[in-house]
Amino acid sequence: MSDDGDWLYSDGGRQRFNATTLAQFGYVIYPNNTVSNWSTCVLAFGGYIPTVISNGSWYNSSGCDTPVREIRTRGILGIVCAVVFALLLILSLVCLNKHGKSFLPAEKRFRLVGRRWPWYWCIITSTLGIISGFTAVDVDRVWVLGTAAIFHFIFYLVTLPACLAAVWEMTRNWASFEERKGVDEDFFRYRQDDRRSKIEFYEPLIFYLFNFLSFFLSILRAWNPISRSNVDVITDARFKAASIFSFLAWLIIVVALVISQHYYRPCKFPWKIPVVLALTLVRIGYNIGSAFDYSISQLRYQASPAYIYCLGFLPIILAVIVILQSGWREPNEDQELLRLRNARNMSLDQEMMAVQAPSGKAIEGNRKPSRRRRTHRASAPPDYWGSEDPGKMS
Repeated sequence: MSDDGDWLYSDGGRQRFNATTLAQFGYVIYPNNTVSNWSTCVLAFGGYIPTVISNGSWYNSSGCDTPVREIRTRGILGIVCAVVFALLLILSLVCLNKHGKSFLPAEKRFRLVGRRWPWYWCIITSTLGIISGFTAVDVDRVWVLGTAAIFHFIFYLVTLPACLAAVWEMTRNWASFEERKGVDEDFFRYRQDDRRSKIEFYEPLIFYLFNFLSFFLSILRAWNPISRSNVDVITDARFKAASIFSFLAWLIIVVALVISQHYYRPCKFPWKIPVVLALTLVRIGYNIGSAFDYSISQLRYQASPAYIYCLGFLPIILAVIVILQSGWREPNEDQELLRLRNARNMSLDQEMMAVQAPSGKAIEGNRKPSRRRRTHRASAPPDYWGSEDPGKMS
């Protein structure tokens, strides 16, 4: 920029503007060859030749957030992440279709929507990842960071509370199914007014409180200073508190897992939950580090893309993959409950047959009983499984 009486110049003196008009409307020509008054910003170099008129308006102008550069590393990796999240979105819909179906009458104590929530949150997380990944393309290409950077950073940050909610609902649903299996076997096994039920009532309230506070402090705020990589804003108290609240929400999930393990004592430990907890802890740790150290901040444009993709996106992608893999492998809850009921009924029938067999000997294998035994069994209750016709017994 140079000054020559009534003219101000940009682009090494190749473009000039009326100094009086620029001063009247608060426009300043910056060293990066842009003209801005903080409400309007236009490019003023090369083939971008704007003209300012007496009322402060511009024509033949291009905004500072116009994509003018070639795509670079951040944009390429963003596209890759967006494609991966798109595949995860499809798989989330498949798992929702599988586990969201009901094969038993509705129960007030165990609602169908409860086991759908993990997949709802996986869908939300994948959708946020798609948007953040594709908007990363224009973060590389724009001359001055603006709307594209804001959308990229916002949707990137929201993937953490959404993924934490998916992990929480998966943990809660696992505990709920363990309770449901116990109640189906013995209706009075778990009361609804004991300490266990009260703890399980308050757990989600505390978790979603911390998770919402993390979302509120990090997302619902002014984003223009953040898009310009303002160090004082990126490392302010709100981002520090938001990262700590995310860690507290993570701790609630750990506590809920330990409590459920204590009360239900399942035959198999749910290893999928510690795995996703470890993955999300990596992202939470990076958020905390970014809030206190500007050099590695996920919101700093000059930071290496390796930070945001290896420590930011990758843990979320892997966590969702683990959740979906478990959903693909595990059966529908209603169908599993029916299988357990049939197994118990089969066991009871075998015990009844063993008691009714002569001399206390049960019928083994496929050996055909003698006529005398068939006559003795004529008065036995009918076979629940339809293997024999009681009417044809002699």
